[in-house]
Amino acid sequence: MNSTFLPGILFLTGAVVGLLVNAWVRLMTLKPVIRPLTRCEECGARVRFWKLIPVLRWLPFQNRCRTCTARLPRSEILLEILTGTLFVLFYFMAVQLRCLEVPSVRPSGEMLEWRLIYLYVLLTLLVAATSIDFREYLIPDQITIPGMLIGVLGATIAGHLQIIHLWVDWNQAVPGLTGPYIPEWIKAHSHWHGLSWSLTGLIVGGGLTWGLRLVSSVLLGQEALGLGDVTLMAMVGSFLGWQAILPILLLAPLCGILIGFLTRVMTGKTYLPYGPYLCAATLIVLMSWKWFWLAEWPAHAPGVAPEFSIRKLYGDGLGLAIIGGIALGALILLLVLLRIYRAIPVKRR
Repeated sequence: MNSTFLPGILFLTGAVVGLLVNAWVRLMTLKPVIRPLTRCEECGARVRFWKLIPVLRWLPFQNRCRTCTARLPRSEILLEILTGTLFVLFYFMAVQLRCLEVPSVRPSGEMLEWRLIYLYVLLTLLVAATSIDFREYLIPDQITIPGMLIGVLGATIAGHLQIIHLWVDWNQAVPGLTGPYIPEWIKAHSHWHGLSWSLTGLIVGGGLTWGLRLVSSVLLGQEALGLGDVTLMAMVGSFLGWQAILPILLLAPLCGILIGFLTRVMTGKTYLPYGPYLCAATLIVLMSWKWFWLAEWPAHAPGVAPEFSIRKLYGDGLGLAIIGGIALGALILLLVLLRIYRAIPVKRR
C-alpha cells in the first residue's frame, strides 16, 4: 500500500468506525424512544443515504433533517472526526515511533500486523465506552463483556499479541551480558502464555478497580466508580496485561482533575463520569509504553546500572506495592479534590 495515501485511508476508516459506534451507542440508549442512525433523533424521520456518509454528513448544509430541520448532534460528528484522527495517530506512534517495541517483545511481519488489528479493536471499544458514558453516564456490558472475550481469545489464539510478557524480572539482568529473566515456559508455550497473560490482566484490572470503588465509596459516602468502570478496566487488562493497569490507574485521576476542572468552568456540570478518564489514561499509556517501560534515572550509561528503573519495580513485591500505593494515593487525592470541586458555587447563565 502506498504510504502517501495511508494516513487518509486510516482516517476514513476511523471515521467509518466512528459512524458505526454512533449507531451502536444509539441502540444502547436509555431514552424511551430508540432512534437508529437512519432516523432523525428528534422527529424519527428517515435520513437520506448520503447524509450517513462520513465527511459529507459533516458539511453544515448537509446535516439537517429535511422534516424538522434539526441538526445532526455535534457529539456524533466530533466522535467520527476524533476516531479517524485517533486511528492515524496510533498508527504513527506504533509503526513510525515504535511505541510498543521494548526489549524481549518485538513482534514483526504478520504478527505485528495482527497486534495492530488487535489493538485497533481495543481503541474502537474505548471510543464506544467513552461516548456512551458521556451520553448516558454508564458503560453497558454490551461493550465490555464482548471486549473481554475478544481480548482473551485473541491473545490465546495468536500467542504473541502482548505488549510485555506475563513476567519479566529486570533485577536479574547483568548489563552487557544477559537480559531480564523470563520463565522458560513462556518461550515454549506461546498460546498458554497468551491465555494466562490476558486472564491475569483481566483479573488485576477488574480486581483493583473494584477495590478502588470500595475506597471511593467510603471516602465520598457514595459510589464514585460504577460497575461499568470495573468491567471496563477488566476489558483493558485483557488486551494490555496486568503491568499496564497500574500506570493507567495512576494517570486516570490526573486526567479527571484536568478535564473535570475545564468542564466545570465551561458548563457548570458538577458530575462527570469516570470512565472517559480511564479510557484517556489507557490511550496515554498505550502510546507511550516504550518510554514508560524503559524509563531510567539517571540516564543509562553503558556498563553502569541506573539508580532507578521503572521496569525493575515490576520484578519484586516491594516495587509493585510502591506503584500500587502511588496509584491509590492519587485516587484519594482526586476524591478529596472532587468533594471540594462539587462544593464550589458556579454562576449559571
